[in-house]
Amino acid sequence: MTLAQNEDQASAEAAVAHLLAESLLMIRYLAASDGDRPISDNRRQEQVHALADLCHNLPAWLDPTRRDRIHEGIAFMWRTASPNKRRWVRQCWDAIGYDYRWLR
Repeated sequence: MTLAQNEDQASAEAAVAHLLAESLLMIRYLAASDGDRPISDNRRQEQVHALADLCHNLPAWLDPTRRDRIHEGIAFMWRTASPNKRRWVRQCWDAIGYDYRWLR
């Protein structure tokens, strides 16, 4: 692998790891109770479901035996994501400076 390919690989792995971390934090926030009352807001449940749906395949692409094909996982996630999910992904990646223009 060339230096550029190594940097691209590392960037893709960092982008996937960042999405996973952000989605877990957001899911925990959305699923949190308000004092003694559990959250029963349907909107929050929908958001939790959307985040889990978006990221559920990503951990497998960080497996050492599959990391060399991580771009396939990112591309699949992008192709199957709704506009709202893509917007959230772009916000996450913009925050870390990941160049996702190759997905367009």
